[in-house]
Amino acid sequence: MDKKTIDALDRAGVSFSASLPVPGGGHTISLKADELETFVKDTDAYSAAFFGVSKELYLQWVDSEGTVQCSANTVAGDRCKNTVSGFIHQDIEDWMKMLGGYCAVHGGEGSSRK
Repeated sequence: MDKKTIDALDRAGVSFSASLPVPGGGHTISLKADELETFVKDTDAYSAAFFGVSKELYLQWVDSEGTVQCSANTVAGDRCKNTVSGFIHQDIEDWMKMLGGYCAVHGGEGSSRK
């Protein structure tokens, strides 16, 4: 990256913004001139740090569209493919609270098995 040009743009009052991938779309943020290289080098790592989680958790959140897969195993021993009751596109804090939860079939919210 041409630091001289970036610094000149910054001094001239040009602002920098980016859209971070999130479930359901993007989250627009402002970037400081000295953050651009880090952002461009690894956008996923930057995004994870912005949201305060590991890169692995961030990517799982985005890939899952903010839903959580049920943590129960089926009778056949496979992991249940249902999602934990709740909305899609959960923000990352709520999504993390739901991790390890169960669908309604396996005793989660909306179940009569509680």
